[in-house]
Amino acid sequence: MFSKLYNEALITFTMETMSPLFIKASEDSTLDPTAAYNTYMAFYKDGKQVPVIPGTSIKGVFRSSAEELIRALGLEPCNVLERPCGRKIGEKLGKEDKKDVKKIYSHCCPICKLFGTTTLKSRVYFFDAYVEEGDYKIGKRTSVGIDRVTGASKRGALFDFEYVEYGKFKTQIKLKNFFGWQLKLLFDLFDRVNDGRITFGGLTSKGFGKMKIDDVNLEIRYYNKSTEPQGYIEKDYYRTKEIKGLEKIKELLGSIEIDENTIRRCELEDEQAL
Repeated sequence: MFSKLYNEALITFTMETMSPLFIKASEDSTLDPTAAYNTYMAFYKDGKQVPVIPGTSIKGVFRSSAEELIRALGLEPCNVLERPCGRKIGEKLGKEDKKDVKKIYSHCCPICKLFGTTTLKSRVYFFDAYVEEGDYKIGKRTSVGIDRVTGASKRGALFDFEYVEYGKFKTQIKLKNFFGWQLKLLFDLFDRVNDGRITFGGLTSKGFGKMKIDDVNLEIRYYNKSTEPQGYIEKDYYRTKEIKGLEKIKELLGSIEIDENTIRRCELEDEQAL
């Protein structure tokens, strides 16, 4: 399913903080002796250290939220802690069948079909989210540890931490050889982010981590399509179309259903162009 390129989708968007954001950096990530013991994660970009949301963090949050959404639709994802799809496939398929990617795909749950498992490559890629230069503000607070038994503050548990008070992060998500329902599932998650039901980083029980997704742009490419999809521009070896704005994208994907019939499809050659 990956040896031939059928289609691609590139989603670019911004994530703006609606509440403080705290993604903790590793303890040895800074050499500054005056820095707070707990500080936000930052990477170097264009020679400057700026706050970042790692793509792995975004993918982890999206995957766990996608599992909740799939269950709400009456579909069941695998239990990645007890019996993930990779283990189930190893038990069900014979030696020859394990070489057949389509058979492996057909035995995966809806979430593993999109995000991947130990026996199937992910078809969605999440990139690190960086703030634009000067488009962020850092805050610092003093907090105290709480005794979980008494509910009182712990003696000697006072600590400082730094966090992103405000930031506007820019990032991308890329899909390769996708089905329409997989693209729709991602944009359903965008709605959950904007509704405040998906949060990022730590201290979310204290109101941290709420984000707003905006400035959304979707570019879809189809390779080797025998017919000309409506609204697409012909390039050298592919046809492409751009849709700007979350509402217009949702309108494009509105007719797609996420059910047992749609997630069962394995043949990308038969997938209708959006």
